[in-house]
Amino acid sequence: MNSPKTTERQVGIFIFTGIIVTCAMILYFGKAGDRFRGGYPIIVEFSNAGGLVRGGQVFYAGVLVGKIDRVKLRADNTGVEVELNMFEGIHVRKDAGFLIKQSGLLGDQHIVVVPHTITAPVLQPGDRVKGSDPFDFSEAATQAGEAIKKLNAAIDKLSSDVLEGETMVDLKQTIKNFSDLIKKLQSNSNRLDDVLARAQKGQGTVGKLLTDDQLFEELKRLIHNWRVHGLLYREKAAIDYPSPPKGSSNKPYSAEE
Repeated sequence: MNSPKTTERQVGIFIFTGIIVTCAMILYFGKAGDRFRGGYPIIVEFSNAGGLVRGGQVFYAGVLVGKIDRVKLRADNTGVEVELNMFEGIHVRKDAGFLIKQSGLLGDQHIVVVPHTITAPVLQPGDRVKGSDPFDFSEAATQAGEAIKKLNAAIDKLSSDVLEGETMVDLKQTIKNFSDLIKKLQSNSNRLDDVLARAQKGQGTVGKLLTDDQLFEELKRLIHNWRVHGLLYREKAAIDYPSPPKGSSNKPYSAEE
């Protein structure tokens, strides 16, 4: 049978081992564990950090491939430099895009690497690349507000300078004239429809030309004589022409034939 001291010693060893395992898991899976992973630095330049902080994550195709080691202003104060610690075995090409994204509506800011081609050279430790600035909702809202103000000013100017009393009278008269023109066009269209309907029934001059075979033959003889002897031959033409013979030459038609 174990003595009380032996039991206490075993319990202490078990608790101590559990604490060590727990700490090791926290270090490995937590942010502190990233310091023990091998990696290489890449510096990404932005004009606006967009809320990036040290320890932020870097994703490539949805996979965690690195961490943000440092965020600082550039020496000339024209932007920020974000130093990334890319994990060993991760190869990013020089034409890849670096975007600042947000996890959810109120989530932390992180960097997303967007690959472009597979032929560009691979980034080497310490290389610098340009990143794409994040979308700024406040700036967009400010620009939208300014655009609305300009639009309202333009509408006010239009109302005061263009839509004045005399201009409105001219505009109303123009609309009235246009309405009268539409009515006249509609009336002429109705008249044209009536003429076409009468022509189809053989009424009127056009209708007779379309339906009277004798008148058609006379008109054909007249055109034939004009082609042979000219327009003045109409004065000498007989009134009652016989039907033109088939295969006739250039001889004019007359009553004696």
